[in-house]
Amino acid sequence: MLSSSADFQPTPIHLTIGHEHIDIESLDEAIDFLRSLRHDRLGGFAEMLLLQMEAAKAPHQKSEAWTAFRTWSTACGLHGGKGPLSRAA
Repeated sequence: MLSSSADFQPTPIHLTIGHEHIDIESLDEAIDFLRSLRHDRLGGFAEMLLLQMEAAKAPHQKSEAWTAFRTWSTACGLHGGKGPLSRAA
């Protein structure tokens, strides 16, 4: 569980896109990942999420942005590479 303390420590997320495995261990890495999808169809589903994540400054905002990223990546089927969009990137 994420805490709202000053030391925001996200639990790493392991994504699979096609045959590629990506470990996302920080909010900055998640932001970079979403930016890399700007010209991909997955990027179209992440514009508002990217804005939220880039704007997160306070620990509670970072925690909420991380939770939103986890939810988005799960909804896109990026966990385990079995979802309908797992080969999109």
